[in-house]
Amino acid sequence: MTQEKTVESIISGFTASILREHFGKGPSSVYVTIYKSFVCIQIRDFLAPMERILLDQNEKNRVLKTRDLLMVELMAEFKRNFWKQADLDVMELYADWNLDDHSGMILGVLEEPKSHKLRWPEEVDETELRKEVIRLSIAGQKEPEETNFFWLNDRTLLIERIGIFTLLEKELIKNEFQEALKLAKRPLEYMLFAESEVPAIVNRPLIGSYVDWDFEEDKGYALLAFKK
Repeated sequence: MTQEKTVESIISGFTASILREHFGKGPSSVYVTIYKSFVCIQIRDFLAPMERILLDQNEKNRVLKTRDLLMVELMAEFKRNFWKQADLDVMELYADWNLDDHSGMILGVLEEPKSHKLRWPEEVDETELRKEVIRLSIAGQKEPEETNFFWLNDRTLLIERIGIFTLLEKELIKNEFQEALKLAKRPLEYMLFAESEVPAIVNRPLIGSYVDWDFEEDKGYALLAFKK
């Protein structure tokens, strides 16, 4: 077993434990990928009993808001475990959830990138992919000042967009409407990716999308999961 796989197993273990302790139920599976400056944690079958009741009462936003608040509280615990158990210095953490299929994503950004050979599927036209993602960004907000792609594996594409918020969004952020903005932007991003040409360009069916933002730093991440 390689050292990287050992680290992935450690991260998977403490992620399941933290979620179980604070939500009352842990996920059935946790899949971890470490690539360059990123630690991506994909979560499956994760829904607490109380959350199930709220979803039955059409309270999806309440569940998402509660998870957002709880994850803010858990950030320090996650970072501490990354450092103590996995010897990784995680500077930023992002998270998003798909309540329809009970899945989720937690993304950590490392201070020191790990050394990896650049991955890019030969069959994917990077120029066309970039044009399409920029088109989606313009449709949802504005053209990013910078757009970066990271293929974490053959089925997972991470998109980093920097300089993305409009003047109106910046005013909402300044007036502390971050959570309302997040709840409004998420469904729009999901729809844009689902209806886009991205799956055709990468030649893979899109099975999930997850998004989160750093409002203070004016950047965001989108994780696209494909069926290979």
